[in-house]
Amino acid sequence: MNYLKLLSLALISVAAISCSRDKKEELAKTWQVSDIETETELVDSIKNAMLLSSTMQFTEDGHYTTSGGIGADQGTYTLDEEGKTLSTISLAGRNSDVYTIEELDKEKLVLSRKGSTITCKAVKQ
Repeated sequence: MNYLKLLSLALISVAAISCSRDKKEELAKTWQVSDIETETELVDSIKNAMLLSSTMQFTEDGHYTTSGGIGADQGTYTLDEEGKTLSTISLAGRNSDVYTIEELDKEKLVLSRKGSTITCKAVKQ
């Protein structure tokens, strides 16, 4: 009986780790920020300035960089076991943040945090 419980727990753990690894592989690329939505509507000129050349880059070894109108930053990130929560720790003195991953596939990344949503498209390499 204990053997079956241990085996079940091991299989669940492997599945959770595999899911997180798959999500990390999908995340690990350069993303072009294509849209930003906030609780309060942004003036078009401000929104356009934020979108201008804004990119987010994630690497498989757990590092990230941002650039462009959203601001320059770099640091480390982690994903939860389900691949639904992205936590960042800034090395540039900016705030650390926790994002909900609303959507992630080969072509699209949608992050939300505190009433804001960031939509990104994969940059073709």
